[in-house]
Amino acid sequence: DDLPVFLLLLWTVKFLLKSNALSLSDDIAMQAHTLVWFRRNLRIRDNAALSAAVKRGLPVAGVWVAQGSSEIPNPRQDWFHYQAAAALHRSLAARGVALYAVNRVEELPALATRLNVQTVIADEVYTSSEIGQDNRIWRILDEQGVAFERVNDRTVFAKADIMGSHGAPYTDFPHYKEAWLALFRQRFGGQDAGGGCVEIFQTTSVEMPSFPAWSGQQDMVSAQRGGEDEAGKQWQHFEENIGFYPIMKDFPVRKGTSRLSAYLSAGCISPRVLAAEAAGQGADAWLDNLIRRDFYQQLAYHRARIEPESDAESAPFSDDLTERWRQGKTGFPLIDAAMRSLKLSGWLHPALRSLTAEFLCGVLHQPSEHGIVWFATQQTDFDPALNEGNWQTAARNARRCSIDIIQTARRLDPDGTFVRRHIPELAHLPVNLVHTPWLASSEIDAHGYPPPVVAP
Repeated sequence: DDLPVFLLLLWTVKFLLKSNALSLSDDIAMQAHTLVWFRRNLRIRDNAALSAAVKRGLPVAGVWVAQGSSEIPNPRQDWFHYQAAAALHRSLAARGVALYAVNRVEELPALATRLNVQTVIADEVYTSSEIGQDNRIWRILDEQGVAFERVNDRTVFAKADIMGSHGAPYTDFPHYKEAWLALFRQRFGGQDAGGGCVEIFQTTSVEMPSFPAWSGQQDMVSAQRGGEDEAGKQWQHFEENIGFYPIMKDFPVRKGTSRLSAYLSAGCISPRVLAAEAAGQGADAWLDNLIRRDFYQQLAYHRARIEPESDAESAPFSDDLTERWRQGKTGFPLIDAAMRSLKLSGWLHPALRSLTAEFLCGVLHQPSEHGIVWFATQQTDFDPALNEGNWQTAARNARRCSIDIIQTARRLDPDGTFVRRHIPELAHLPVNLVHTPWLASSEIDAHGYPPPVVAP
């Protein structure tokens, strides 16, 4: 006789618990939030957007948009950013902050409504396509009564921090560098760059949203994994040998560079923290890279890009020449080794990026736009502002002075190791021929490696 009473009591308890859970869920939905839109700042340490959100005092949530603003497909970078976002999801969840993943930026306003978001905070953008996207989202959010704020998280100094006379941006690097260093000493001299990690957040999320499974290309090959912890490990590894950077940086076969570009592009590590640590160790040669990175970003924003002067005198576009360059079949071994390496790994040594760009513009006389697009599809560390800035600088350099490809190849790869690694057809050639296989006698087989597409 007591069993029906017990079952009735059990049903009542379940009903009350369910009702309370629903009520709690409704309360969470009505609770005001600050939403951090993570883009190219996929980290916690020294994240200005996250810090600004925490300071507002409301519960914090995050959102990551799987499809970026770039219209150029780059599966390898998509995979790297996915890894970085997944790592960020875990780090935020451990601190009580939910990170929501959406497929398209158009889904962001709906999420803001669902979470009763008062303010969306994101990292500043620099290129025209990103700015156009921001303007579209801002209008939608504004109609919903949601504020949209942006803070500097991609560079050491924001886009308007360093200006020349009459408020105009610097368009030449030497003067920009001088002004950058002066401001750096004033703002960060002897101080930490703000690399502390915010440990306590406010949140009302009962259950953390799961992170979606990877839905992109399944056979991705990448030499590095995305994520803040991976970026920290890479920096520590490089930091141990940073004193050798000025000596080793121009040899592609050596591991003399930081290999941090992909992590900087995704925002897995803070350029402010890196600048402070590099300056503290007197690593001025490597610090130049961060300064130039700031330089190209502010140029992109101010529409003051270096004009691609060499294109004015370029030959008519040749699909055959450009395709041979893309596929590493120009007949110039170091150029071809570099292009094959880029296609295989998604990364290319900085010296080889400049050389291959100058070769396309100055030797093959092809427009830089085709190189800009190709690098954008291949690089794990693709950044639109840096890619365009570097290419336009290379095009200008190619116009101003002729390139001695053979001498440059022998300087960058003196024993031919890099060429042999990426062009097995030439692996048997001696040092005196590996960069000039066309000089080999007819008795030496080049295994199908093509002759030069233009006269050496």
